[in-house]
Amino acid sequence: MKNVLKIFLFSLAFAGFAFAEAQDSDEPSVSKFRERFSLRFLCDYNFVAIWNSAYNNSMLNSNRPVDVGIGVGYDSLFTTFGISWDVSADFKYSLPFTTSNGKSDTQAFETGLDFFPGNWWLAAKLRFYSGFTTEVERDGEKEQEFIDLWFADMYFSMLWMATAKGNFAPRSAYFLDRRQKKSAGSLIIGGRLQRNIAEDNDGVLGYENDKRDITSIWGDVGYTYTFVFSNGYFWNLWGVVGIAYGREIAFGEHLEQKYIAAFEILVVRRF
Repeated sequence: MKNVLKIFLFSLAFAGFAFAEAQDSDEPSVSKFRERFSLRFLCDYNFVAIWNSAYNNSMLNSNRPVDVGIGVGYDSLFTTFGISWDVSADFKYSLPFTTSNGKSDTQAFETGLDFFPGNWWLAAKLRFYSGFTTEVERDGEKEQEFIDLWFADMYFSMLWMATAKGNFAPRSAYFLDRRQKKSAGSLIIGGRLQRNIAEDNDGVLGYENDKRDITSIWGDVGYTYTFVFSNGYFWNLWGVVGIAYGREIAFGEHLEQKYIAAFEILVVRRF
């Protein structure tokens, strides 16, 4: 517990130093690049796992280690009500030859469209992945077993950077199409309309008719902060909590947890 407290206090002191250093300059905190078009090359190392109390022997792991993709962005696509709308579009697909031996082949792709009118971040996303494996014990030996299961997630979200005040832009950290010169953050307020579809062809999770279709409405609130250092490096922290309400096709009294993580490499070329 003492070690945790020391780390927390050190982080606060470090954050205060970074914030104080960034306030010395009178230059605008967020600036555009001269070029209006950007081309992004994307590469993700992924981890996706499902745990469901109907199948609680072990985790169901998706074998989709590497995704590659491309993204494009354009500043000032159009202007309405005096607000310039910037747009970005991404597409990523799993490389089949990166799957591990002895595990299932996984098909997966992600695509999305993002708009940035003023201090708003509007996003529409579609994500699909299928093919899971789990570890089972047979005759005293552990083996990999294929589970024919696929998921599709789609959502539309609206996030307002409520206290950005021209000093903070999340796209400087996640799209590299803005330059934020000073440490700053913002309160996040928004919501989401989401649909989740799943099909369990092996019937291991107890879905009704081996399918599930859930539509939900979310309300979100959180905070994000970008620490900008004098050498040009930055560090962004993003935290959002929300509450959801939705109608679902019941699949019994079970709990389900989904874990999604990715390490992303992003290379941007502006024209």
